[in-house]
Amino acid sequence: MFNKSPSLLLKCSQTGIVWLFNCFEGCQHTLIKRNIKLHQINNIILTNLHLENMAGLMGLLSSLSLSSRIDKVNIYGPSGLIKYLQFARKYSQTTFKYNLLVKVVHYGYINIGPSYLIHLHCSDSRTEELVYNIIEKEKMGRFKSTKAQKFNIKSGPLYRNLKSHYSFICPDGNILSGIYFTHPYAIGLKLSYTTSVNGTKILVALSSKAAQAIF
Repeated sequence: MFNKSPSLLLKCSQTGIVWLFNCFEGCQHTLIKRNIKLHQINNIILTNLHLENMAGLMGLLSSLSLSSRIDKVNIYGPSGLIKYLQFARKYSQTTFKYNLLVKVVHYGYINIGPSYLIHLHCSDSRTEELVYNIIEKEKMGRFKSTKAQKFNIKSGPLYRNLKSHYSFICPDGNILSGIYFTHPYAIGLKLSYTTSVNGTKILVALSSKAAQAIF
C-alpha cells in the first residue's frame, strides 16, 4: 500500500503479476522506491476517474512502452475511461507498443490467480464510484494423516485424491470418503478497497466481514 496516496499495490506470489489500483501523480517514482519492476504491471484498476487517482496513468503507460517484455496491459475502470484514454493519447501523441485492453466495468468479478479473485460493485450510480473486494478463495482443509495411517493408507497419490474429497471402494468393500480424512474448509480473507469517503448502505454491505477495509 502507498502511504498518503489513493493507490494500492497487490503482487501475486504465485504468478509474480502486479495489480495496481489507481495511478496517482509520481506513481512511477514510488514504484521504483518500492523495488517494483514496471514490466511486472499488467493490470491497472481505477476506482473512479478523479484526477488524483489517474494523474500518473499516461506517464506510466508511456514508460511501459519502453519495455520489450510487455505484450499486453489490462485497464479496468468506470464508463468514460475509453474516451479519456483516446483524448489523452491524441493530446500527448503517445504510441503504445503493446496491446492495451480497456474494460469498462460496473459489477462482476476478475480472476487474478488460482487463489484470489476481485469482486467489484458500483457503490454510487451518480459518480460511478467502484468498490473492490479482493477475496481469497476457500482453502482446502488440512489432511488428517494420523487417521489415514490407522486405515493403513500409504502416502502418495491416494493422499492427494482423498484430500480432494474423492471416494474409493476398497477390495474388502469398505468405502473411503475423502471428506472424513480432511479438516473443514477454511474461509479465505477478504480485503475491501475504495477511495470514497462517503458512507452508504451499499458500501457498508460490500465491506462487511472484511479482514481490512482501505479507504
